Amino acid sequence: MNQTEIAYQNKDITSKFLAENFKGKTFSVYGLDLPEVKQVLPTNIPTVKANELRLDNLFELADGSVALVDYESDYEKQDKVKYLNYVAGIANRYLQDKKDCPRIHMVVIYTGDIVRKQVSAEYDIGAVKMNLETSFLSELDSREIYSQLRDKVEKNQMLSDEELMEFIILPLAYRTKEEKQEKVRETLDWQ
Repeated sequence: MNQTEIAYQNKDITSKFLAENFKGKTFSVYGLDLPEVKQVLPTNIPTVKANELRLDNLFELADGSVALVDYESDYEKQDKVKYLNYVAGIANRYLQDKKDCPRIHMVVIYTGDIVRKQVSAEYDIGAVKMNLETSFLSELDSREIYSQLRDKVEKNQMLSDEELMEFIILPLAYRTKEEKQEKVRETLDWQ
């Protein structure tokens, strides 16, 4: 891979990095109004199948609920079945641990490749109705965020936790691969 190319697994790499640093933070940078993260929980969901489900992030929130977080760079309706499996797997984990299942937030964060009008946040199949809590990085004011971050970096000012998160997700807010790569190169050149 060329040093200036964005890794194919960029959203997974970003989600794992953010997860390691999410304790005590909120999802406000994504425009979501959820309680702050209390702790990072394991993301593997053992199944009877030969493989296990692996969600991007799982967080216990301050109000006792949990947030399953998945990052997507495209929208496919069949992903909602994947999310149902995640939710069922987490509910089953609590059942096996003989604990009440808390309220579950199914959060899907879409990279800049996706805009809101492409997505339906509801999945209603009769017996089950799921409402996703969605965030669209395409809706971030990336120019303004870029400008503010660059100004602070150029002035050698410390970035807040939220600004660090913005710095990490900023390249994912752009729509095309070329724009993403350009912003990564530009931010690496900040002095």
